[in-house]
This record gives sequence, C-alpha cells and structure tokens, in this order.
Amino acid sequence: MISVCIATFNGEKYIHEQLVSILQQLGTNDEIIISDDSSTDNTIKMIHAINDKRIKIYHNNVRNPIQNFENALRKAQGKYIFLSDQDDIWLETKISITIEHLQKYDLVVHD
Repeated sequence: MISVCIATFNGEKYIHEQLVSILQQLGTNDEIIISDDSSTDNTIKMIHAINDKRIKIYHNNVRNPIQNFENALRKAQGKYIFLSDQDDIWLETKISITIEHLQKYDLVVHD
C-alpha cells in the first residue's frame, strides 16, 4: 500500500492538477492523506469535487506546515509513504521509479 501525504493551506491554485497527477499512479488500495490547515479558499471544495475514495481529508488548526505534515503522516497506513507539497505536479513515472529504488534503499530523496 502507498500513502501520499499532502499538507494544504489555501492551495486551490494547483490542488486539482496535483491530485489528478498522483491518483493516476495509485492503485485501488492506496491512499492520499490530506491534512488541511484551515484553508479559507476553495481548496477543500476542489478536493471533494474529485470524489475519489482514496482521498482522505483531515483538518489541522495549527497553521504550522511542519505540524500539518506530521498530522498527515500520523494518519498514513501505507508501507511506502510519499510526501508532496501542495503545488507539486507529479510526472507519470514518479511512483514506479521511486518504488523500484525503495526495493533496495530505505529512503529515496528526489526532486
């Protein structure tokens, strides 16, 4: 199982494109964990509009990006965990290439 953790705060500009780029690489049992730090724009509305059961939204009211990511990480269930900033658009082979390297190494850092 793969978990993708995203910390959001007023991320409506990229959130739709970002989620589509990630979802197309995930299997049916994988998940995207979104921890939202009290967005005041349309971020949450746009996430709900995608209507995908693999997306799980948790609310965080601290307004601290580190604690927001920590909140997402605590909820992650996957054997493999990816972090994604709220403006990241993933290349279509990101997960497959990274998983290949994770078979040999405990941590893969990439841009």
